[in-house]
Amino acid sequence: MSRLHVAVVALFASLALFVTGCNQNNGPPRYKLSGEVTFAGQPIPNGQIIFTPDSSKGNSGPQGIATIKDGRYDTSAPEGRGVGGGATIIRVTGQGPDGHQLLCEFEEKVDLPKQDSERKIEVPATATNRKPASPEV
Repeated sequence: MSRLHVAVVALFASLALFVTGCNQNNGPPRYKLSGEVTFAGQPIPNGQIIFTPDSSKGNSGPQGIATIKDGRYDTSAPEGRGVGGGATIIRVTGQGPDGHQLLCEFEEKVDLPKQDSERKIEVPATATNRKPASPEV
């Protein structure tokens, strides 16, 4: 094999590795989810939302996370992580303006779209300082 042939094969092999490395998927797709989040009809000042794939419905994958600030959340914000979509358990922990007082804990099961979307999350007044049983969807 000539030196030129070896060099050409090495070049193509390197390019193939480079292209493959650039196109690697870092796990399942994640989608942006954002919207309002209220407690008893009022915006939740602070808190966190965790989006967990519902394994009882056959959904799996990584959790999504969003911080609540002034009644809004966004999984694509710097401290957030997108959602996978499908059957999901949403867990909301709402806190007061100082970020320390627990306002509510709430959990619901939903089916999220597998695309970027918006969703309003309404925490009922009955969720005050406790985590109620998950409603069936």
